[in-house]
Amino acid sequence: MVDNKQEMALRIKEAREWKGLTQVYMAQQLKVARQTYLDLETGKTEPKVRLLMEISELTERPLTWFIYGDLGLDIIESEYKEEIDKLVQCFGCLPHSARQIILQQSIQLAQFMTEYTRTITHRR
Repeated sequence: MVDNKQEMALRIKEAREWKGLTQVYMAQQLKVARQTYLDLETGKTEPKVRLLMEISELTERPLTWFIYGDLGLDIIESEYKEEIDKLVQCFGCLPHSARQIILQQSIQLAQFMTEYTRTITHRR
């Protein structure tokens, strides 16, 4: 779990800055006062799970990262290691032209999902 609430606060701030969002924007999207949001980033208060999930969505950072830090990313990776290894193995067996098509379509899908997520987030 999180070593202390200061570490989570730093991760919240880091995620916001990484995404290039302002504190005012975050507060508006989360439907909280700017001071309430500032209290989250300074560690004065800890976010409730619902709020942390929304922060995760807005900053496009995994929820586990806020809780466990970089160890959280390792947890996700180890959970899906077998599936990822199998996928990479299958991908490597394809001809180069097929791999190129799949990569291009994956990039397009990722761009679509990013835009779609932003659209939904801005509607809230």
